[in-house]
Amino acid sequence: MYNRRSYFLSGRFILGVAAILFGVILLLDNLDFVDAHQYLRFWPVVLIALGAARLAYPCTGRSSWFVGGTLILVGTIMLLHTLGVGEIGFSDIWPLILVLIGGSLILGSAGRTKASPRMGSPVQDAAKDAHSSVNGVAILGGFQRSENSQEFQGGDLMAIMGGCEIDLRQAAIAADEAAIDTFALWGGIKIKVPQTWNVILHGFPFLGGFDDKTVKPSDPSAKRLIIRGTAIMGGVEITN
Repeated sequence: MYNRRSYFLSGRFILGVAAILFGVILLLDNLDFVDAHQYLRFWPVVLIALGAARLAYPCTGRSSWFVGGTLILVGTIMLLHTLGVGEIGFSDIWPLILVLIGGSLILGSAGRTKASPRMGSPVQDAAKDAHSSVNGVAILGGFQRSENSQEFQGGDLMAIMGGCEIDLRQAAIAADEAAIDTFALWGGIKIKVPQTWNVILHGFPFLGGFDDKTVKPSDPSAKRLIIRGTAIMGGVEITN
């Protein structure tokens, strides 16, 4: 039930349906059956649908509510402008994109900090975290790192008009699962994992994509690596 619900409420599914509808409308326009402009001008409905799906299935915690609400707000304002209700256009509300990005980063970081339990002294915990997690930021540049920790716990990766490449093939997850938070804006993140890990994607692509190219392990008790986050006109790729 989980897989069926998450599939039909996924951003990829909604964008796929939108692409098919737009393609059919353009085809009918070329055949002189309809006027494509009369239908394509309602494209902000796609933003509203993406936001509603995000609220109905918040896979990444509090940041999901923020992203979903912002998409609905932007889509609604642009749709009202299309219908001639109000004088607000995209040129007036584009700063909301920056608010969306900043809010997602802050709320996602806060949620990750709250979810990480602390055991022992701050000095011991800091030393342990430094060797069991991967954290990287690439802005107008590149970030590469190989991790061989046998107690890998997860990490946080951000690529803004740049790229992150992480190699975890020599690492091992001590617990049952680990999570990596990702954020790609006009950039890319590539993560290499062992073939014994089971990758689970909880990402939200907006004009971007999350691509799992790994081979699923046959062991039902395999360690799980959860990849979550947001890709805006960027991509996150996981391979073996």
